Amino acid sequence: MNHSVIIAIVVFAATYVAIGMEKIHRTTVAISGALLLMIFGVLDMKEAIGFISWETIGLLLGMFCIVSALSESGFFTYLALVLARRLNYDPVRILVVFPIVTGVLACFMDSITVMLFFATLTFELARLLKVDPVPLVVAEVCLANTGGSATLVGDPPNVILGTMLGYNFNDFVANTGPIALVAGAASVLYFYLQFRGKMRSSQPVDRAELDRLDPAGAIKDPKTMKMGLAAFGIAILFLIVHPFVEHAGIPLTVPMAALLPAFGLLVLGGRRTEIVLHKVEYEVLLFFMGLFIVVGGLEKTGVIRYLAEGVAVLFEGNHIGLIAALVWGSGISSAVVDNVPFALTMAYVIKDLAATSGAMALSMMVWAVAMGTDIGGNFTPIGASANVVAYNSLEKKGITIGWIRWIKLAVPCTVVALLISTVMLIAKYLIRFY
Repeated sequence: MNHSVIIAIVVFAATYVAIGMEKIHRTTVAISGALLLMIFGVLDMKEAIGFISWETIGLLLGMFCIVSALSESGFFTYLALVLARRLNYDPVRILVVFPIVTGVLACFMDSITVMLFFATLTFELARLLKVDPVPLVVAEVCLANTGGSATLVGDPPNVILGTMLGYNFNDFVANTGPIALVAGAASVLYFYLQFRGKMRSSQPVDRAELDRLDPAGAIKDPKTMKMGLAAFGIAILFLIVHPFVEHAGIPLTVPMAALLPAFGLLVLGGRRTEIVLHKVEYEVLLFFMGLFIVVGGLEKTGVIRYLAEGVAVLFEGNHIGLIAALVWGSGISSAVVDNVPFALTMAYVIKDLAATSGAMALSMMVWAVAMGTDIGGNFTPIGASANVVAYNSLEKKGITIGWIRWIKLAVPCTVVALLISTVMLIAKYLIRFY
């Protein structure tokens, strides 16, 4: 084992551990890891830049701009208040409908932003309704992560897997979409059956205070909201039609599908553009860039290839076992480490694994890793970024969930969702290849 391999492994492991410890901002950790690889000569600057998936960065930047506009306009607060009023502020109905809505929204936009607003609004509604907000918020998180598995843009791991391995929006909708739908329905049913009896307060509720919640008042900028919704709709439309448009010779790539409407939004937004641009999560993009380089060090030094060959030997001729291992291995790993670097590492692993003799089709491995990584993030408060946002939002309001309670609430529905994913993926494999 030469020194480059050792350095690549040590830097990768140290980066993983530092991200998990959360003592230093994860963007700083990722960029530091990338710089160390270049300082020690594992990668030169050209190689490092070459390992960055600019398609992933472009897609994220476009969607971030659009979601930033919707967030700044007050869209998410408005939507939550409209729903609450339509549900007549019934806690049991909110327990069912709010998670479903967060799941649907997370199919198409950043689950971090979705949970940032819904966790805060759910707390305020629970306070007025005098019920415990924790089961409501945990249910929303679980559905957001499960819903995110349904599409290319739903969760960062899917963005990585899709853009790096050549799978588009329609591929994810057709393959992971039905699984996410069934798994999400099972999760909603679990939370309903488990907590419906605990969503009734024995204390009187101030109905007048509830009636004073005005959805229209939540809209800070109607024009920006309309433009954001239009840009969002166009981006989704472009993502759906881009394979057919590209086939006709027009270069509407995945990142361009998001960047074009985002650019139009910024151009037409006038002075509002500055506010929208300030809200874009640039540190997330830098985090991704650093991670691409850190994992690229493993790819260049052959570590990923050796790992893929080991997996190929372990599951030689046992494709069903490999599907189960990818779903559950990804799920459990995502419970304890950030699912973004894990998904990035697995993208390289399964790509190399697919190149080995007798390997299973790459597409089946992509769907297995996507479902396991996205849903497995529900297991713990740090399993996915949406979890961390929701957990911290409640802590700022004086509600401490704690790891033990989170695990008690989230593990049963997560296990059921992973079981459903495993069974449906195995069935898909058997139908396709036998």
